This record gives sequence, C-alpha cells and structure tokens, in this order.
Amino acid sequence: MSNATKPAPTVAVIGGGYAGMAAAVTLADASVRCTVFEAGKTLGGRARRIEYRGEVIDNGQHILAGAYTELLRLMQLVGVPDSSLRRVPLTLSIPPDFLLRARRTPLLPGPLYMGWALLASRGLTISDRLAAIRMILALKRAKFQIGGSKSVATFLAEQTQPQNLIDHLWQPLTISALNTPLASASAQIFANVLRDSLASSPEASDLLLPRVDLTALFPGPAAVWLAQKGSEVRTGVRIQKILFTNDQYKVFSGAASQYFDVVILAVGPHQLEGLVTEIKSPALAYEPIVTLYFKFDQPVRLDELMVGQIDGLAQWFFDRRALGSNASSLHDGGGGLIAAVVSASGPHELLPQETLADCILSELKRHIPDLPAPAWCKVVSEKFATFACTPDVVRPDVTTSNRGIFRAGDYVAGDYPATLEGAVRNGISAAQESIAYLQTVEPIT
Repeated sequence: MSNATKPAPTVAVIGGGYAGMAAAVTLADASVRCTVFEAGKTLGGRARRIEYRGEVIDNGQHILAGAYTELLRLMQLVGVPDSSLRRVPLTLSIPPDFLLRARRTPLLPGPLYMGWALLASRGLTISDRLAAIRMILALKRAKFQIGGSKSVATFLAEQTQPQNLIDHLWQPLTISALNTPLASASAQIFANVLRDSLASSPEASDLLLPRVDLTALFPGPAAVWLAQKGSEVRTGVRIQKILFTNDQYKVFSGAASQYFDVVILAVGPHQLEGLVTEIKSPALAYEPIVTLYFKFDQPVRLDELMVGQIDGLAQWFFDRRALGSNASSLHDGGGGLIAAVVSASGPHELLPQETLADCILSELKRHIPDLPAPAWCKVVSEKFATFACTPDVVRPDVTTSNRGIFRAGDYVAGDYPATLEGAVRNGISAAQESIAYLQTVEPIT
C-alpha cells in the first residue's frame, strides 16, 4: 500500500483533564488526529466545573502563577480570552500580622524585585527578611540544586530560617505549591518552584486568579478548537480496557471498540489499574484537598482577593465574587461567595462534613466579624487530589513498557509538583513522544 492510500495515524487520549487536553492540543497542532475519551460529563478532571444551587463553582480552588508558561501558551493557542484570568503582583495576606505585596519595579530583575518586596513586607523582622533573601541567593548560587533527599523542613533548618518567616512565608508557599506538609515535602521540588517564580522575572511570580470556571479556563475552549482541527472529544465515555492487536491498540468502551496507533493514558495514577495489563498503578501516596464554598444572600467581602491564616484548619479563603467572574452564577442572584481551601492531610479528615463546615465558618468570622449566616455550604473533597510530593517519591516516566503507550498527568516525572502547569507540561511531553514514535512507524505528512 502506498503512503498516499494509508490512513493517517490516530491517537487515543484517555482522560479529558488538563494533561489530556494539553496532549490533544499538541497533537492536533502537529496535524495528528486524536480522540479524547473522558468518563465524566464535564472536562477538566480534578480541575473542572461544578454546578450547585444555581452557582458555578469548581471541584477545587486553583490559582495559577505567571511562571505557568506552557498552560498560558496553550490557552492562547485555543483562544481563551485574556479576561479569563485576573493578574495581580504576588500578594500574600495573612491577617493581622503579615502582608507581602510585590509591586511592579521594572528596573529590578527577579531576585532583586522579590528582595525589595520582602524588605517592604509587614510582619517580618529585619533578620527574617534578610534570612529569606540570603536563602534565595544561596539557592541561585547553587543553581537551585539541593543535594540529597531532604524535606523542606530539613532544608529550612539548614538555612537557619526563623520560625516566624517559616510560618508566614515558606509554609504557606509549600502547602500551596506542593500540597504536602513541610516535614515530608520535597526540598528539591520546592526549590524548582522558587527558581521559576520568586527568583525568576517579576511577571513569573504574579498570581493569576481564574475569573471563569476551571473547565472554561482551558479544557472547554480546547475541545472546541480540537473539533475545528478534525479531532474529537467524547465525554461520558469510560474506557474499560486496551488491548494490542493487529499492530494497533484496540480501545474498548462498553460494547464498542475502536483501533488507534497510539494511546496516551491521561487519567489519575490510581485509575490506571486494569486499563492495560502490563501497566500498573504506581506506588504513590496521596494528599487530599477539601474546598468549602459558602454562599451568602447579601454582599460579603474579604479585605483581599485571597486571605491566608496559619493557625486554623483552612489555609486560604478566596473572595470569588470580588474576582469579577462573568460565570460565577447561573443567574443574577448577587450575594457573596467565599471558597475556603484545606490542603494536605490533617486532623480535618476525621471530622464529619457538617462539623468541618462549622469550624471553617468560625475561622472565616475572624476575617469578616459581621459575617451573616450562609444560605448554604458545599463541601468538595478530593481524596486523590495530588500525589504526596516527598523527597523519595518515585514518579514514573512518560514512556511505558508498551511501545506506543504513553503516560500524561501531574504525577509523571518532571520538575513540578502536582499543579496545572505540571499536568500540562507532562501532557505536552506525552504528545511529543507520541509524534516521535509515529515518525518511526510511518512519517507524518
């Protein structure tokens, strides 16, 4: 059969989260047709839209950073409007004692820019500020390489970081980025995060706060773009198994099946078991994230878009109404909507949801003393939110023992922890490996 009559190669992407959609967009941009299979009815995986009592919320409150270059690039490629994100200079507000607010200073490069922000912060002593600057400069001299398998807590102790600085800066940043407690979080991955954010360009440390739901932020527009490129996205389709036969992979969904040249597994690591006989779920530990949404019938406002605390169950509160989202409500109901995030494992896991909600509401009252009773509360719990980002964690490679099958997801080996950017980067890598593999089988024209 001549090249002209051979069918074009096709790729199955199993999973329509950020990793899977990033892989699909990368494939389609290289003129490789793909089909995305998503078991749920809504795209986004662990970062997706939820509708509840007339409100559009998410199954977890996410923020982006200016350092998320690959996600931002793909968002631009598929036509996500710039207005979908609210960009603000890094602001960490932990009332009543701590406030770090970076301000645009074009003449200062990354480390000096952040050093100036630290010097101008409130709630740190002079020795605290100098210790933080000293540590960032030491990391820069070491090219952000940390020897040995150290935890963040061990590394901070070696760097003689004051406890007040740890409580108000390093611990909130570690929990936010790695979703793993300091005592067990990987110091090297933490250093990677600092390298690409606080120690990079001023824009890299910016906070990018979604003004739309997480499905509309990338997976939804990506699906529309993929359709225009001749690829397909199927929601509500669960893949049961994948078999290699006739030099192709046969993908089974119920009684239906379809052949593909390449398969990208973009599901959660705990969901791999049984899909392909030879590919097992990796031996990873997991950390949960619980997000609580409080809806109020009257306006309720935080002093900042996001407010933290160091002595409660919740680490952060987000004022979703103040973000100015055009898609925060299915109707013009007004009122306030506050999201509270409880990251990583902890004592909150032993509490019934109603008790947990009461505790978090009491904590919210510290920040809004005249807080009215909420109209309702929605608790969203993700037991497998992220892998535990520990120093000794063994993350699998994008390639597998099966030629033509690749992994994608935030748990796959890479520089980043389990973040949206990490998921997207590994999705791109899986697509690139797929394209390279297809070139060895049959050049893509």
